[in-house]
Formats: sequence, structure tokens, C-alpha cells
Amino acid sequence: MRTETELMKLKKNELVEIAESLNADTSGTKAELTKRILTSEDQPDVEPEQNHDELTASKIEEDTPDAQENDDEEMLVNIPENSEDALVESTEPSGKEIIFEELPSRWLIAGGLRPVPYLSTLAVVFILMFTYGFNDFYSNHYSFEGDDKEYVDCARVTYHSLGNGNTSDYAPTEQANIDCAELLSVSPNWWQEDMDAWLQSMLDSVSGSGNETGFIWTQAGIETMAALGASTFNANMSVYGDPVAGDEFTEQDLAIWNGYTATFGGGNDTIEDLLAGGGSPFAVYMPMGIVDYKPTGYLWTQAGIDTMSYLGTSTFNTNMSVFGDPIDGDVFTAQHLAVWNGFAASFPGGGSDTYEDLLPSGGSPFAIYMPQGIVEHAPTGYFWSHPGVPTMAYLGSSTFGANMSVFADPAPGDVFTAQHLAVWNGFTLQMGGGNDTIADLLPGGGSPFAVYMPSGIVMTEAEWTNQTPSVGNVTVEVNETTNTSVFSCGYIFNDAQSDSDNSTVLWFVNNSYAANTTTYSANLTNGTTVACMVTPYDGLYWGVSVESESYLILATED
Repeated sequence: MRTETELMKLKKNELVEIAESLNADTSGTKAELTKRILTSEDQPDVEPEQNHDELTASKIEEDTPDAQENDDEEMLVNIPENSEDALVESTEPSGKEIIFEELPSRWLIAGGLRPVPYLSTLAVVFILMFTYGFNDFYSNHYSFEGDDKEYVDCARVTYHSLGNGNTSDYAPTEQANIDCAELLSVSPNWWQEDMDAWLQSMLDSVSGSGNETGFIWTQAGIETMAALGASTFNANMSVYGDPVAGDEFTEQDLAIWNGYTATFGGGNDTIEDLLAGGGSPFAVYMPMGIVDYKPTGYLWTQAGIDTMSYLGTSTFNTNMSVFGDPIDGDVFTAQHLAVWNGFAASFPGGGSDTYEDLLPSGGSPFAIYMPQGIVEHAPTGYFWSHPGVPTMAYLGSSTFGANMSVFADPAPGDVFTAQHLAVWNGFTLQMGGGNDTIADLLPGGGSPFAVYMPSGIVMTEAEWTNQTPSVGNVTVEVNETTNTSVFSCGYIFNDAQSDSDNSTVLWFVNNSYAANTTTYSANLTNGTTVACMVTPYDGLYWGVSVESESYLILATED
């Protein structure tokens, strides 16, 4: 006969089959089926000593995954009341030890035998927490009277897209932006109005118009500002929109620049700081400089710098240059002339000098201090040609009734300046001209007066170099076969047109001028130095002077 323990180890469907074979009732739990089977087989009932712990342990041991599908509901409904004791090892003094062959499920551990109510409660708690938090934040930051969504959508349009000039969607005149601005009681053009007010506050800090500073925008500066405007400033730095290279860099531009950079460690830059190599903290972005000197057609000479250094110390008690000491070749700016005239105004005959007055032999009352001139013509790439000078003398007397040159008759090879062109165009304006470029005055150029100047008023620097003679290998040669030493100057004459050599020679003894002759004769003592300087001339054009090395007179053996 089978015992109760053996029967309990069987699955419920097996017990049902056994009960059917014995014509016993097949309903109820496995325990009830086991009792019926034992009764039908005349087996004794379950021993009274067997306790619930043993039954529950056997039950859990049999609950494999296959059986659990059929028994879950019955376990939840019919499990004995003290079954929880079987889920842990007993710590009772009885010393009974229950060993599980299968761990309980996570759901059972988390929620007990009735997990669903616990999970539902937890979900409700989280929903209430998040809902309250969102509503609290929303009510404090986005709440409007009326339809909140309508206002929030309008704020997104007006302040974050169409109405904001810092976005690519900026379109303040679109109807959606106008409608939303009206709903929010703001101007559709609020961003531009704010920018205009801010810019105006910058401009108000500048005294005077500041439209002529003597500085111009550089291409590198424009590119730098475009990059900084997009990445850092979020606005166009220039007061008047995007500049082009050569535009005047105004005091207003500087004010706006300093307004932007004030929060970046700058804000006190001068225009000089924005030159190449200047002291701006943003020099890392602009090594080529944001600005450059405005060309005036004149440059500082070294003689001029020395003169101004002397006058500044002895007479003016200040540095004449507006922006610190210049160096030879720096542009002589309009500010420099203005400051010069301001200083000179307190001296008789001063205060009205022009650039030309500051040239060598100019008309400044201070010419005694500066015989070599404070300024010189800046190269423009063009020079007065030899045919151009008599052409202009003829036109000046017969047609223009005035000297075309701004500052008296030029000489061949003189720099043809922008001022010369301006005066030329001023004269010719009433005669169908007035728009000539310097190139129009070249041989074959487009000037309407080309009939008077087929050979051109000007020539290019390359043409001047080609037309101009040159000399090389200049050396001092001496003939000591005569009672008096005769010194001659040897050189090689070059002329592209094979014109004749009409060069002049100057002689220097111990670095002092001695003579202006082809040869030099003298009995010189031991240790004397002799040198010559040759200035090439082909009858039309003067070339660049070249000086020889010094010839040292040594004692001769008797």
C-alpha cells in the first residue's frame, strides 16, 4: 500500500486518476484527494502527530514550475493559516530545520501573498508626487490668466524664435510674431529696440561725431568681428552695419567695441590697441589688427621724428604724435597734422600748415628746425613721368588756368599722390572728365585728355624702374704717378633705353663733402679716407645714388 507521503509527492492530476480508478470523489485539494484515496484503500487517516510545518514543507518541495501553474490559485486560497512559518528557517527551541529546494519568487518577497494592492498604492503615491511638483513649478513660472498653453506658445514664438534677433528664425514682421507680441503686450520688434537703446547708450558716451579718426577697418578686422559677433558678442560690433575694408573706423565703433569687451577683461582699448601687435586682450583673435592707419599719401621721415622729439621736449612740452612716438615710414595721419597745427598755433605764423608745408623745403614757419622735412610722399605705385610734367604745365596755363599740381610743379619721378588725382579730377570735371583713375593717366590710358598726353602723365613703379638708369660696382680709383694724387670714381652705368651717361659724382673726404667733379685731386695725409657717390642720370631720369666704400690713404715707402 502507498503511504500518505508517497501520495503527496504525486501531482494532482495523478491523484485524480487514482481517485477515479477507486470511484472516489475527485474534487478538492491534493490533501483531500490523498485522504479519500487512503480511505478507499482502507488505509489509516493522517497521523494526528503530523503538524502543519511538515505539510507546508512538502507542499513547497512539490511546487515545481509545472505544478505551480495549476496550484497557484489553490495555494493562495487554501494554504494553512500558519504557513508563513514554513518560509523561514525555524529558530524555535525545538531545533527543527527546514531546507528549501526552491527559493520563493521576487513578487512574493516584495508584496507578500497579495502583491497587487501594494504596487497599486506605490504607483498612486508616485503619480501624486510628480503631479504636484509639476503643477507647482508650472504655476510659478508659466502661469497666465486665461489659456496657459496659448501664452506659452506665444512666448516661444516672440522670445525664442521669430522675435529674437539672436536666432536664425528671426522674422519680427511675420504675422505669428505680431499676434503673439500683441497677446503678451510687447513690441514685435522688442529685440531691435533693446539693441538700439543699448547702442545709443554707448554712442552717448562718445564726445563729438568721431567720424574721422585716421583709422580704417582692415579685412582681418572685419573677419575677426564677424567671428566674435557670432560666437561671443551675439551682435554686429559695427554701429552702422557690416563694414568693408577701408571704411573709417569711428569713435563710435571703438565705444561699441569697448562696451562688448568690458565683461571680458577689456573695455579700455584705444584705437591703437586694435592695430596689428596692439595691446587689446583680444589680440589672440586679431594678430593682423582690426584697424589700420588711414592713408594720407604722406609718411613720417626719420628727420621729422627727430625734429618732433626735439620740439616736443624743448618747445611743446609734450609728444606731438597723437598716439605715441612714430617710427620712420609710419603713416602721417590727419590727427598728427591737427595736433601739429594746434601746437604751432601759439607761435607766429603757425597753425595753418598743410602736409606739403612739412615736406623738405616746405612752407612751415618751423622749416628752420626741419630742413629735411617731417613728412615725405607715400608711394602710390605711380610716379610723374617726364612727358607728364610739361603736359600739365601746358594744360595748366592754356586750359585749366591754374597749376594742376596741388603743391606747385612736380619733377619727373616724384610720387603721384591721391591729392594730385583729386585736383586733376576737380579741374577736368567741368570739361567732361572728373572720374579718371590714376591708371587712366598712364600711356594709352582712358582719360578724355589722352590727346594731350599720349605718353602719359604718370608711369608705374615698374616702368619707372625700367626707365631709370642705375649704377653698380662703385669704387674709388687713384693715380699716384703725378705729383698730386688724382682720384676717380669707377662704376658701371646701366640704362634700359641705352641712353647716354650723364651721371654726377660727389666726393667726400673723411665723410665730409669735398667736391662735385668727375675726378678729385689732392695731396692727402696718411690715414685720410676718400669716398665717392654716383647719382645715375640719362638726360631724362635720375636714378638711385650709390656710394663707394671708403678708400684709406696709407703711408708710402720711399
